[in-house]
Amino acid sequence: MEKKTIGKFISALRKANGMTQKELGEKLFVSDKTVSRWECDECTPELSLIPSIAEIFGITTDELLRGERNYPDREATTSEDVASKQKAKSDKQFKLMLHSRKKKFTNLSFISIGLIIVGLIAAMICNLGFSEGLLGFCLASVFFVAATICQICFTVSFRLLIDEEAEHAEEIKKANTDMVFSSVKIFFVILLTFAFCLPIAVLTLEYFNSHYGLVLDSWSLFGTLFAAVAFLLAFCVYKIFVLKALISKEIVWLDEQAVSKANVDSRLLKKLCIIFTIGFAVIMIATYIVTTTVGETTFVEKQKFDNTDDFIEYIQGQYDEWYEEGYEPSYGDIIIRDPDMDSDFTYPTYPNQSWGNIDGKDYYYCAHLYESITILQHENGEWEIVVITEDAYKNGTAMYDILNAGLFSLHFINLAVCIVWYFVDTRKRKAV
Repeated sequence: MEKKTIGKFISALRKANGMTQKELGEKLFVSDKTVSRWECDECTPELSLIPSIAEIFGITTDELLRGERNYPDREATTSEDVASKQKAKSDKQFKLMLHSRKKKFTNLSFISIGLIIVGLIAAMICNLGFSEGLLGFCLASVFFVAATICQICFTVSFRLLIDEEAEHAEEIKKANTDMVFSSVKIFFVILLTFAFCLPIAVLTLEYFNSHYGLVLDSWSLFGTLFAAVAFLLAFCVYKIFVLKALISKEIVWLDEQAVSKANVDSRLLKKLCIIFTIGFAVIMIATYIVTTTVGETTFVEKQKFDNTDDFIEYIQGQYDEWYEEGYEPSYGDIIIRDPDMDSDFTYPTYPNQSWGNIDGKDYYYCAHLYESITILQHENGEWEIVVITEDAYKNGTAMYDILNAGLFSLHFINLAVCIVWYFVDTRKRKAV
């Protein structure tokens, strides 16, 4: 007696239904060679395909696994009923297969997400635990590249081929579009995580000339800033160029309303990018003009003396005040400018010692009260003495820093205006 097998049973059912191996394979999203291997008993179908095969031939999974029908003498039905039932079973089987592929794609996408998390953890351990910021960034980059490659492979592998005349073409288009958009979101996560880790390599090499990395506070601040900039750039590039390419190459399918919205967003973002670029250029030119015409000492208050008596009285008064308050002695410098040589000479002076080279008069000098003392005697005998105290210097340079910060903040204002403009325009279109 011939042994009953699943393969022989599938072969008999296929022939009884007038189907070729290729047609059966298309319904199950497998190749005709796979069907042939089943029927030759070289292998058996995957367990996930058993319900689908049973649905196609109108039998139970138990009958398929047993390799024979339990009720061979079923009542005959009309051809219309058979066709209707076959269509219903085919639709159900297609939805089951589509759901299975979506689920597998989602589960495999977690591998990419896991690689991203592992890369971030590796960067944190190397940077914060071992003070090896550059090594941490390199390790994280390896995981980010691996995550990108994996996600591309998953998307290509699970993307279904489309026959425009096929019955379920629209469902396949929607499934492919959903998978591509899911991958795009993961690519954004990879990019933002990469940008977040970038400061531990770039800033340490650029400013600290080392590989030690950054402390947590600095990394969090600069990492968030880098990630925000990367997101804005990537969002604009995606909306203006990438999405349009995906639609034109039929990698994703959108309805007319969605395509129209994408085109409007693309034009708006192009306009805002031009406005931001012009604003950025204007601000940079203004910053250059201001910084070249205004120096650090522009806002510094200077004490000027045109004779030595007033200068010595001022210096001695300041020294007596310092000496009475009991500060510890410190070393200081006095700058003597020689107009004939057009150069500066710096002579060390010490607290509690007198300086006797100014018009034959002695004076006391306290180093830490002054940022600089410049003394100049012209050929006609006139004196030009300029004193800048440390407090005056700190206040002046603070004003200069505020000016620079104000100019720098104009970039954020420019960016904020463009972002608000985009969201207001998008909300108006949604309301309409």
